[in-house]
Amino acid sequence: MKDENTYVLLLLDGEEPSEAILEKFVKTASFIIATDGAAKYAHAQNIPLDVIIGDMDSLSKDIRKIYEGKGTRILEEPDQQSNDFEKALRFILSESLGNTIKVLGIQGKRTDHLLTNFSVMLRYTDSFDALTAYDATHEHHFLTEGKHWYSFNSPVGTLISLTPLPQAQGVTTSGLYYPLKNARMVFGEREGLSNIISAEDARVEIIKGAVLISISFRKH
Repeated sequence: MKDENTYVLLLLDGEEPSEAILEKFVKTASFIIATDGAAKYAHAQNIPLDVIIGDMDSLSKDIRKIYEGKGTRILEEPDQQSNDFEKALRFILSESLGNTIKVLGIQGKRTDHLLTNFSVMLRYTDSFDALTAYDATHEHHFLTEGKHWYSFNSPVGTLISLTPLPQAQGVTTSGLYYPLKNARMVFGEREGLSNIISAEDARVEIIKGAVLISISFRKH
């Protein structure tokens, strides 16, 4: 039986995480995967990798050789109908590597890549117990009809944002400064930017659709 506190760490080729963030997540990960583009900063930070996956268009011969020498599996997936993030998630599922996935490098470089990554993240959210992405300022995860509620464990005063992707119905919150009750939220019409946790038992739930929850690392 796996330790409930273990997780798979997935490194994407977005904005390079800081050395401090990488150290924090790497030292407690049970398995580490990098997409081929992320292997460059993984190598620069001397991060051990169990797997490098992708179409290998961004992996240099030198870095590939170094990681092969360390026993890292190199999985070339030329499929152009899915991006490297999705290829990695499919691999995690096929190998039953874990049900808690933490993702670094999801944003940066190109906005279209970020939007596609969030689309992939939403598509696979219900396939795992927890699928969470972290950047320099926030952690992000989705509410879906399958995972329809979330109870915050962040301190009072923490900033959060609720973004419907593309829409959500029956959005109800408690313990937030700007409350919502059975609200309908639609991308392009109504979002919930920079709400504030005002009680220790703050909670948000939805009935239909999907909402991206973004929790800031700082207080209001």
